[in-house]
Amino acid sequence: MTAPSLKTLKRWLINLLIFASVYWGIQAYQGRDTPSTGPAPAINSISLNGESIQLAALNQHPTLIYFWATWCNICALTKSAINNIAQDHPVITVVTQSGSDADIAKYLAEHKLSATVINDENGQLSQAYGVRAFPTIFIINSQGEINDVEIGLSSEWGLRLRLWAAD
Repeated sequence: MTAPSLKTLKRWLINLLIFASVYWGIQAYQGRDTPSTGPAPAINSISLNGESIQLAALNQHPTLIYFWATWCNICALTKSAINNIAQDHPVITVVTQSGSDADIAKYLAEHKLSATVINDENGQLSQAYGVRAFPTIFIINSQGEINDVEIGLSSEWGLRLRLWAAD
């Protein structure tokens, strides 16, 4: 087996740069209305299990806010990471455009998800946060400000690192 030629390596590098540019361009377009800094919009809602959820009450610790949908394939890839992080950190998940409370409760039971879930049936929370793509993940620091935003696939360790950095 011969080593790749310089021409082949150059072609791979160009393709990688094109892919990265397209990926970041799509990320920027999808996040064009998403605030990346400043105070996090208020969350005052009731979870699917009837618990009162207030973001301001969680401000002692960094909090992860996860906007997702049951029909989102990328969300399906991140759900176990979010579920694991919810065991150690405050996590609010906001499910959007996914049906009734009963539909979502059935989905949660089938997929063994235990994080706190708000049904954003009318899209008000998603709109307040400027969410246009799923999943969108916000890391809120202990002062209630947006510390980081991730749109699309993210690893559990990447999210944990962001929570640690927000502390």
